[in-house]
Amino acid sequence: MAKIRVILDSNFLVYCAENKIHYKEEIDRLVKEGHELVVPMQVVIELKKLSEKAHKLSDRSAAKLALKLLQVNEVSVISAEGKYADEAILTLIKENSGIVATIDLALRKKIGKKGRVMIIEGKRKVSWD
Repeated sequence: MAKIRVILDSNFLVYCAENKIHYKEEIDRLVKEGHELVVPMQVVIELKKLSEKAHKLSDRSAAKLALKLLQVNEVSVISAEGKYADEAILTLIKENSGIVATIDLALRKKIGKKGRVMIIEGKRKVSWD
C-alpha cells in the first residue's frame, strides 16, 4: 500500500526549529497509517535563502537548524512544478492528495478540501486544522 505524503512547508519547519517542536514525533503520533515526510525542493531553496539573508539572526539560525533537521528526520526532498514553495505544495496536493504541515493561513485556505492540513496548536503541539 502506498504511503501518505506529509508535505512540510518552510514556515512550519522554521517555527518547529525555533520552538523546539519535534515534528516527526508529533506527526507520527497523529498519522497512524504509513506515511513519509517530504519537502519540495522549493522549500529547501527557501530555507537556504532564509538561513543566509533573513533580517534577524534568530530567523537565520532557525532556518539553518530546520535544514539540518530535514536530514536528521530523514525527510525526502522531491521535485514538484512551481516557482515558489507554495506553488509546489499545491501542485503536489493536486497530483496526489496528502497532508500539508503549515502555519501559513493563506496556503491553508488555498488547500481547502484538496488535502488535509496540520498546524501548530498552542505553540507546542502539532494538530489537525
